[in-house]
Amino acid sequence: MVGGGITGLTTAYRLHRARPDLGLSVIEARDHVGGNIATHRVDGFLLDAGPDSFVRTKPDAVQLVRELGMEDELMTPDARNVYLVHRGRLELMPAGMALAVPTRLGPMVQTPLLSLGGKLRMLADLWLPAKDGGAGVADDESIEGFITRRFGREASERIVGPLLGGIYAGDVSQLSILATFPQLSDLERAHGSLIRGLFASAQHRTNEAAASDAPPRSASSFGQRVRELSGLLAWLRRSGAPPPSPFYSLRRGMGSLIDALEGSLPRGCVRTGVRVSSITAARGEPRGFEVQVEGEPSEFADAVVVTAPAHAAKTMVEDAPLAAELAAIPYVSTATVFVALRREQVGHPLDGVGFLVPRGEGQILAATWVNAKWADRAPEDGVLLRAFLGGARTETDLRRLGDEELVSVACSELTRLMGPLGEPLWTRTFRYHDANPQPVVGHAARLRRIEERLRGLPGLYLAGAAYGGVGVPDCVRQGRETAEQLLARFAAPG
Repeated sequence: MVGGGITGLTTAYRLHRARPDLGLSVIEARDHVGGNIATHRVDGFLLDAGPDSFVRTKPDAVQLVRELGMEDELMTPDARNVYLVHRGRLELMPAGMALAVPTRLGPMVQTPLLSLGGKLRMLADLWLPAKDGGAGVADDESIEGFITRRFGREASERIVGPLLGGIYAGDVSQLSILATFPQLSDLERAHGSLIRGLFASAQHRTNEAAASDAPPRSASSFGQRVRELSGLLAWLRRSGAPPPSPFYSLRRGMGSLIDALEGSLPRGCVRTGVRVSSITAARGEPRGFEVQVEGEPSEFADAVVVTAPAHAAKTMVEDAPLAAELAAIPYVSTATVFVALRREQVGHPLDGVGFLVPRGEGQILAATWVNAKWADRAPEDGVLLRAFLGGARTETDLRRLGDEELVSVACSELTRLMGPLGEPLWTRTFRYHDANPQPVVGHAARLRRIEERLRGLPGLYLAGAAYGGVGVPDCVRQGRETAEQLLARFAAPG
């Protein structure tokens, strides 16, 4: 494995568990494994420098945690409210948003985030047909284009764009809907309306529908359409109780998952501070790859899994068309600034997980009220805030600004939006240069071309956030799938 992030470690774990006899090597250029996942403790505070949670509805990460004997570590957020910055104020995000689609009528009608016209335009999704009439394979388009077409520009700019784009620290006018949230495109193709699509899915799951689990898109009569809409509105009114949180974290922080994975591997298997410069297919027999490690003799491997970022992988592979496709995957840089405070200094009630900042509303992307979101992240009399900077849609130059300047920007914005905070006990800044892949429009087609090139290089595998999803469960799934492919390869005759 070239790359010791969550994908590479999961691949190695799966291989070692199934075939302890296999010789494994995990090579990581940095001085630590885990990629963006890291947990630190400072003066009784717990800091997840990278991702602080994962989606529980995707099963691979939960399954991995349980296999590693860490099920007792799973925890859900203490708070549920999310705020959005609107005209310089924190406004509550409407309750009942599922994948940025409204499932509760009351909160959407009452929210100050949208004008009356914006609310009516969002509800117009109920009647708008699918882009292609609901048949065939959908063309790729940006998240912004897709959401604007379904819900209108106001909803796209003020609610949905910040919510969906924030996951990637990206620009929703560039990010691909098919590569980021294909579920939404699937809902449109299957049901026309996204809202009615979620309604149909809920009916199917709870067996509430007597006649059909999916309201037809092309009703044969006006009466049928009225009955369908009446049923939908009744369901929206009934959906008052919030569903369980879709997120899990770990009591000792996300870094504990990395520690458990590394600890499950054979001693000496993981090597850090080692950089691979090239991977060359061996000529003749035996078939395999020559892996050149900087400053060391080259090594031979039957198969190689590259989970390093695409911009690093491009310099290793010898196939020029493959390298060109990898080079075309854009990345952005981000930073997180943690601010520790005394609770008595903070006047804000911290009644939620934090807030998102739409484009034009501030110099940070978002903020998390860490100790309000998760238990045991701060001493009882302490407050831990986390601000996100950088990404594709801010003017903050992370390479130009030093840590003190980033802290100044973060504290200024937090104070502007939350009120006086007092003098920090301490701050910590973590930088992630070119660490966030951007699946822009056309990304799905690019991945198909990459797969085609890999077919000509049997035994070489690419996996990680640049390919099959950026979330922890997505990376864990890719590690499992890659391990399964390798096990099948080793089991094949010859």
